Amino acid sequence: MNGSAATTASATVTEEPLPPSRLLSSSITSLSSSRHGTPQLSKIYRQASTLFLTRRLSEALAIIDPVITPNAPSEAVNGDSQAAELAPVAAASRSTRIKIWNLYLTILNAIIELGAEDGKNTIGSTEWRSIVSKVREGTVWEDIIREGYGGVEGDVDSDVVINLATLLLARSPSQTLNQQRLESYLSASSQPNLDISSRLSPSDSFDPSPGRASTNGHGTDTPRDLNSRIKILELYALHVLPRNGEWDYAREFIGMSEVLDEERRELFLQTLQALREEQKRNGEREAQIQRERDEEMARERMEAEKKRAEAAKEEEERLQKQKQTNGKTHKRTSSEVDYGIETSNPNNPSKIQATKVSTKSAKSTQSGRAQFPPTPHSPRAAKRQAGSSGIYNRATHIVAALQHLVGVLGQSVARNPMVLVRTVLFLMGLILAFSRRDVRDRVRRITGASWDKMRGTVGMGVKVSYI
Repeated sequence: MNGSAATTASATVTEEPLPPSRLLSSSITSLSSSRHGTPQLSKIYRQASTLFLTRRLSEALAIIDPVITPNAPSEAVNGDSQAAELAPVAAASRSTRIKIWNLYLTILNAIIELGAEDGKNTIGSTEWRSIVSKVREGTVWEDIIREGYGGVEGDVDSDVVINLATLLLARSPSQTLNQQRLESYLSASSQPNLDISSRLSPSDSFDPSPGRASTNGHGTDTPRDLNSRIKILELYALHVLPRNGEWDYAREFIGMSEVLDEERRELFLQTLQALREEQKRNGEREAQIQRERDEEMARERMEAEKKRAEAAKEEEERLQKQKQTNGKTHKRTSSEVDYGIETSNPNNPSKIQATKVSTKSAKSTQSGRAQFPPTPHSPRAAKRQAGSSGIYNRATHIVAALQHLVGVLGQSVARNPMVLVRTVLFLMGLILAFSRRDVRDRVRRITGASWDKMRGTVGMGVKVSYI
């Protein structure tokens, strides 16, 4: 699409280009006053091509727009309404007409490539959105048929059809309209032209015959027409139909085409098969990527749920432990005896006797056996029995405390194995520390000094009590 416009636009221009405003006004005046505007159209085309090559897209579009826009009804010459419905480019020669339409399509493609920000700065936001909508929705094809070829779809030049199909293939999100337009063109260009009035018209009227296909050659009268026809078939069968998912119909169309010879038909079929395999591989690759993405998301979801469950379990255990710690109260069992010191005189004989009686009654309740108070005639036996019972109770309490300590340590190690590791490391540290001679000597000195102070304190207490 860009090739034909760029090739012609790069031709040397001998005359000095006019400013866009003066050229626009002079071109409108000249085209409205004369039906033979091919030289003037060529001049406008060269000026627009120069502006396009220098990336002055807004000025290039402003210059070429009057050429492709139909004249107003008031500008019709001698009341010719047909001329008013057609754009001035329709009266140009075939080569000039193709160059102008291709340049117009190239300018539209370049404006779309600018993007929203640059397009807004170049031609304005509203105009840029209008051009994008015209191309993506395919209305540009309808405008060219109506304004440049009198609404006869089969009269559109094949080179213009190729550029239109390529533009829609690159810019339109859906290829349904592109497929419909190509099918209509292929059908119309292979039908005979029964419009005799157009062939009997004067020479200065619009003549669609240069762009019209042959009545019996399917648009392949010349090598140029044949190449254009093959290019259209290639776009239709190898690009548009696969984009719409019609692979089987594309294969049937290639096999039934009368334009393709055996060599080209085989090449088209091979290309179509390669495109289908490539699309299949791409689909499998995308499906694999999607599966991996889904698996990764599922794995992350499972890990998040597992972490939440662990956090909830730890929080529940912490709350339960805290509740047990706060609600735990020391309940005195039947085997416990109050060994506290009386605040009053401890040497009161009556209180000592009452304490002994209560202690013996508690012991008798615990053992479940009948206990008789000691007789007055055996005080030594009663004293020995009370002493043995106290030692037994103390030993029982110590064993119970050790069992409770072992149970608590076991639960702590089960919940947090690092406690055991820290304990082992602590013991190893103690062993390593006491393996040093200086440390042992220092500990021995400190211990000896402590024992000396303790013996002195106890000795002083015994002396005071004796006195």
